[in-house]
Parts: sequence; C-alpha cells; structure tokens
Amino acid sequence: MTFASLGLSEPILRGVRAVGYETPTDIQASAIPKILAGQDLIGLGQTGSGKTAAFGLPMLEKLVGGTPGLRGLIVVPTRELCVQVAENLRQYAAFTGLHVCTAFGGVDMSIQESAFKRGIDIVVACPGRLIDHLERRNLTLEKVQIVVLDESDRMLDMGFMPQIRRIFIRLPQERQNLLFSATMPKEVEGLVHDFLPHAERVQIGTRSQSAKTIQHRFAAVNVTEKPRILERLLENESGKVLVFVNKKIGCERLGNTLKRDGMPADAIHGDKGAEQRHVVLQAFTRGKVRFLVATDVAARGIDVDDIDLVVNYDFPLGLEDYIHRTGRTGRAGRSGRAVSLVAPSEKRLFLAVHRHLKGEAPVDDGGGESRGGRGYRGGGGGGSGRSSGGRGRPGGRSSSRHATS
Repeated sequence: MTFASLGLSEPILRGVRAVGYETPTDIQASAIPKILAGQDLIGLGQTGSGKTAAFGLPMLEKLVGGTPGLRGLIVVPTRELCVQVAENLRQYAAFTGLHVCTAFGGVDMSIQESAFKRGIDIVVACPGRLIDHLERRNLTLEKVQIVVLDESDRMLDMGFMPQIRRIFIRLPQERQNLLFSATMPKEVEGLVHDFLPHAERVQIGTRSQSAKTIQHRFAAVNVTEKPRILERLLENESGKVLVFVNKKIGCERLGNTLKRDGMPADAIHGDKGAEQRHVVLQAFTRGKVRFLVATDVAARGIDVDDIDLVVNYDFPLGLEDYIHRTGRTGRAGRSGRAVSLVAPSEKRLFLAVHRHLKGEAPVDDGGGESRGGRGYRGGGGGGSGRSSGGRGRPGGRSSSRHATS
C-alpha cells in the first residue's frame, strides 16, 4: 500500500516524500480514507503508531485549494505537543500553500496574533490559550470545517473538559469531528458520547496495549537506593534515556543531581517556561542531552523516535500512564526497553501493571533489571524487544520507513 493509493493528491504526497515516509502505518491506512470520505472518526493507536499523520494528512487534503482562512482546528493538552504537531503539519504542508499556526500559553499573545494576521488555515492550540484568543477576537471558529481532539485521554486527566465545551459551542454545526488517542479509558466514553455519537472507530491493537517492540523489566528497590541504582544504570547507556518522575520538584532535583555528577542530563516539567522547555527538548532531540528527566504532562510533547530506554524512577500512578510512558521507546520499528524501579510502597501499582502485561505477552522469566536492586521475576515481556541487560543500542529501523509522527 502507498500513500497515493489512500487518495492523497500530489501536493500532499510531495510533503510526505520530503519527510521520508514510504508506506503508511496501520492506523494511517485505516483512518485516512474514512476521513477523506467525511466521516467522524475515533482513532486509537499506540504511542508512535503514526496518529498525527493519520489525521494531519487528510486534513490538509480537504483544505488545500480552498478559500484561505481558519478552517482546521487541532486541540492538544500541552505546549510541547502543540509545537510538535504544528511542526509535523508544516512539513506535510510544505507544497500546499497552507499556513499552520500555534496557540499555547507561556509566550506573549501578540506574537501569536501577528502570526494569525500573516495567514492562517489551521491552528494547533491548547484549550486555555485558544479561549483567550477567541475572547479577544483574535480568532474566529465560524468557518472551521474539521476539528481534531488529540490525546483526548490526557485532556480529560488535566481537567480540560469545561474548556473543550466552551470551544465546541463556538464551532459551526456542520463540521467533521475527529478524536485521536493512544489509550481510551472508560472516562473518555462520556466525551465521545457528547461530541462524536455517530463516529466510526479505527483501533490498532487493543485498548491500553503496550507496543510489542518493548521489553519490560522491573527492579525491587528501597526508595533510598533509587538515586544510586539510576546512576549505575545510566553509566551503562550510550543512547537516549527518558526518566520519569511523578512530581515537578522531584524532577528538577533529580535532573540537577545527575548534572552535578557530570552526566549529560536535564529536566523538563511544568514549572519551566515555554522557551526553557523548548530549549531542553531540542537539546534532547539532537543528543546534546542524552538523559532527560520528565514529568508525565511535560513528556506528552516528546516525539523522538530514537529513545533507547525509558526508566520509571517513580512508578506511574495508573496503567494508562505506564503505557504512555513506555510508549516513548520502541517507536518507528525499533526495539525498546523499559525499566521500572519499584519501591515497597509502589508494589500494588506494579502488580496491576504486571498482571496487564502478562495478559498481553509471554512472561519474561529472565528476572528484573536490577543494577544493584532486587529484580522482580516475571517482568512482562514485550515480545520482540531486546533484553534490558545488554549495553548495546536497540535494533535499527525497518527497511521501509513508516510515517510515525
């Protein structure tokens, strides 16, 4: 199957070729024709499965050649994801003449307003800042033809439903609605019922499923042992590592500790300004910073294909968070590894995740990734991933590059 066979025109196909995509991923192959046909759609796929292109390419196709003006809206939960999605769409739209703008907090509104005045066909926006622009009449949604709710599960977690409702009130009745997410907890069903009652569903994999390319390992440790074990683990890594913590203050402290110990590390969290977060993320993407400590919200915009290892320094508070975190590795056909440091107080959370992983794939009886900790036996194996005990990098990309943005 090719992108041309999905019904995309030459200007869009030129953008696809320019970014190096060759064959569509499963969710793109399923979703793009349905979106081009005008159907409301719910798209569910693992992190790294190519959801941005799945809704971005058909959106561009439907808008190219039309009357200029704001006709496409993509709502996202975080600033980082806003920037990432917009950058992807600009690449896809390089030969279409369409203008993609962003609206997110933490920067001067006048900068975004000036961009709107230069030309806007699609806006990628965080809910709060979008409402600010609407109330100041910098934007109007009266001509929007297609709207996307991206990472809807996280928007619900972050309490954005009141803002989403305020935005939808301003949209025209005749429009196409799309919802995309890596996971679909039952709480999101209410959102679907309200906004997409007759939508078709495209689901790649099962709900809350971990990618098969990821090898999961767990280590039983005491809380006081975690800093030492983490440093020993990182000393044996030559690639990029994303380290998750649950709180912003702990994120900053851990990042500073690693830097003081001479490691190429930094931290990204919600208390840092938008410009600071952008600088840190760029350094990580380019490999200047190899070890990035992050909170869950800040990590939503980290769309980097070559993350070798995800470390849960603090165990996630729920299964959906575990799936999102570990889904930052094992992308674009690569194998990935996930190591979780489990303190006694976190054992209940670990057991819930472990039971879920055992249901997905054969149990890995190789023992945990301890590096000084007491490994739990039976870490849920991801199937085709590499054991996390080795020092080498995961396998390379598949021979045919997929569009995984």
